[in-house]
Amino acid sequence: MIDLRSQEVVLKNIKGEEMATTQEVTKLKEDIELLKTDIKELSSSLKEATAEKVNKSKSKLDIFEDLSIDELKAKLYELKSKGLDEVGEVESKIKNDPFKSVAVTFGLGFLAAWLVKK
Repeated sequence: MIDLRSQEVVLKNIKGEEMATTQEVTKLKEDIELLKTDIKELSSSLKEATAEKVNKSKSKLDIFEDLSIDELKAKLYELKSKGLDEVGEVESKIKNDPFKSVAVTFGLGFLAAWLVKK
């Protein structure tokens, strides 16, 4: 019997073209097994992170648990009004000094791009 693991065998397709050696195929199989393991670990980590985020979100929502529907609507209206006021303030600052706004926007964009590259 011939032990193919210790010898390099070149596989050929129907046309006689070289395809891969047994060593390359073995290496590919090992790499695939490593990928499977990595994917399982990634999936597990993702599940844990998601569960943690859900728990944090639940605890943040607990403060609204004792409020009635009318109180929740009033809070929502208050937050919406506050947000619209802030947007109006930002718009007026942009209208008053557009060049400064463009410079700040450019700087923030540059900073964001630099951080993304790292």
